[in-house]
Amino acid sequence: MGERYYVDPQRIETLARQLEEIGTLARSMTEEFLDDLAPTVSWPGTEGEFAEKAKPQEQKERQTTKETMMSIRDAVTEITEATVGQVRMMKTTRDRNIEDIERKNNLLDTHGLNGDGGPGGHGRR
Repeated sequence: MGERYYVDPQRIETLARQLEEIGTLARSMTEEFLDDLAPTVSWPGTEGEFAEKAKPQEQKERQTTKETMMSIRDAVTEITEATVGQVRMMKTTRDRNIEDIERKNNLLDTHGLNGDGGPGGHGRR
């Protein structure tokens, strides 16, 4: 027999909640970082040779840093949303299958086909 597949939706939900907390922290850190970054925009200066040379590189690095922070934040958020969606799908599938099994069992019991040797049954003695 092959290996048995097992999933624990509650455990995955717990991990997804932890991911949500990490996502919240990542959003908070990104906002705080961007807020703290704003006042430094004039650090290379606005006039003079150094400002002319340093400002384009500084702006490029600033933009790259912003984009990196926002990408990390977005990735954590997307991973969390996908994980939560998968948990919902697993639980829905599990619940639907359990309901189908119960419905079939009820039909078998109602029609006397409960495995006790009744009509159409293959009872064991």
